[in-house]
Amino acid sequence: MVTVTVTVPKLWDPATQGPGIVTEWYKTVGSKVKKDEIICLIMVAKVRVDVPSPVDGVITKIIANKGAEVKPGDSLAEIETT
Repeated sequence: MVTVTVTVPKLWDPATQGPGIVTEWYKTVGSKVKKDEIICLIMVAKVRVDVPSPVDGVITKIIANKGAEVKPGDSLAEIETT
């Protein structure tokens, strides 16, 4: 098994649009996830950014909790592949 870090997608420029805010986690530590399943929501300048799981596995760690400010490339969670 391998641990994969989920990062914030590079979909906006924080210099012009500011940071994103983690507004919802749809999964918790210990949750099984499938590749491309949406695991959390980030709001950026009134735009939704759905973050998918990059792999099948189990969430082992939430790094950016609900309410955290994030920018593209920041770590959100860790998933252990299955």
